[in-house]
Amino acid sequence: MAGAFSKLASDQDPPGVVPGFLRPIDTKAVAKELKLLENGGERGKQELPRSDERIWDAVEQTIIQKIEAEWTWQGDALIKTLRAYADRLIGFSVSSKLAELRLIAHDTKARFLNVSVQADAELGPLKESYVAARDEFRRFKSKHRLERPARDVKRRVMTIGLLILLIAAESLLNGLFFASSSDYGLIGGIGTAVGISAVNIIFAFLVGLIAIRFINYRNRLVQFLAVLATLVGTAGLLLLHAFATHYRDALAKVAEDRALAEAVQTLFNDPFVINSLPSGYLFGLGILFAIASICKGYRYDDPYPFYGAVWRRAESVRVAYSSEHQFLFDDLEEHKEAAVSQIQAGITTIPIFPQRCAQIRVQRVAQIDAFRAYENSVETAANQLLQIYRDENRRRRTTIPPAHFAERWKLPHSFLKTGQATELIVDSQTPEPEIPAVLAELQNEITALLSQYAELLLRNPHPTKMD
Repeated sequence: MAGAFSKLASDQDPPGVVPGFLRPIDTKAVAKELKLLENGGERGKQELPRSDERIWDAVEQTIIQKIEAEWTWQGDALIKTLRAYADRLIGFSVSSKLAELRLIAHDTKARFLNVSVQADAELGPLKESYVAARDEFRRFKSKHRLERPARDVKRRVMTIGLLILLIAAESLLNGLFFASSSDYGLIGGIGTAVGISAVNIIFAFLVGLIAIRFINYRNRLVQFLAVLATLVGTAGLLLLHAFATHYRDALAKVAEDRALAEAVQTLFNDPFVINSLPSGYLFGLGILFAIASICKGYRYDDPYPFYGAVWRRAESVRVAYSSEHQFLFDDLEEHKEAAVSQIQAGITTIPIFPQRCAQIRVQRVAQIDAFRAYENSVETAANQLLQIYRDENRRRRTTIPPAHFAERWKLPHSFLKTGQATELIVDSQTPEPEIPAVLAELQNEITALLSQYAELLLRNPHPTKMD
């Protein structure tokens, strides 16, 4: 009997069987546990039960309770096993699997619809902005005959910081020089120096940012004006530093209130005369700082005027559109792939469902037959235990044993005929759909999902996929 049930432990998803399921009843062990020989002999000596007793005595009832407890436990285990078989049959039901895959396809299509609505409301305006900015950028490149990409200038904050550092450094050096001649000492000297240094650095930066960059512009008139502005700007920087040099020399010769007039006069009369070596050093240092500022101004943006601004405008809306597109479609792509994968797996496995169901039913029939044999063995074991007790009772008594000693015990019912077992054993009478029709329907679902997803992407393409 145990061998019949061992076949259920196959490699094809067998239901879990509780250890000890359908274990045979060891009548010798039970007889020893309940002391049937001792109790039978002792009660026989006492002429118990009485000859006219019609009700089974306490020892007999204890035997039956022991056997029924074991039988009830096995019956509960049978119901659990039959339920596991029923669950497996549902798992291999073509109609159930088809309903599950239909639900997956329907849920994915609903997600498509939801994203489509979101895309129209949120992605549409971003798409229009991106297309407009992209076309503007393309027209700009075409009009100005630019083939190279725009330069992505970064670290602009560092450029501003460097300009401030240059102003501070030049101001400090000039301030130390002016301090000796200023009525306000170091503070007055630095105040004067800050003004000169700020004009120097900022003006040089603007020369590089505007005048020199416009020399690259694809227009002869603009180029001419840019060259002219560059020359004027360069001359202005030289004039500024020449004035600062003569002003420093004037402070060393006259009082501060007459130094400005003295510096202007010497600048026009002897512009190339420098009376002190520190003034010459500071003149060269100022020119060096101006050149550095010009370079920073030139490299602050793309060398071609307006090219960087047009590119950044197109790039900013592209990033916004791409981010929103990623937010909407990356998760949708995962759901689409998961749905298609599950449906394809169903197409692969559904054709073997009938065979698996047939195997499960064969196993279930074997289980039922084995349990039926087990219930017969339960009755046999119970009656063997009763017989042990009754035979010893008869042997020790002198009176006639009660009439029920000749009765055999039977199970009150069979677990196989209970409502739960019957419900779990009887298969559904609804016919399963035809396999070819199911496979065709599932393939159509995959085609529909892929088509809807492609159509959705066609209406809302990623920036890299847009013409």
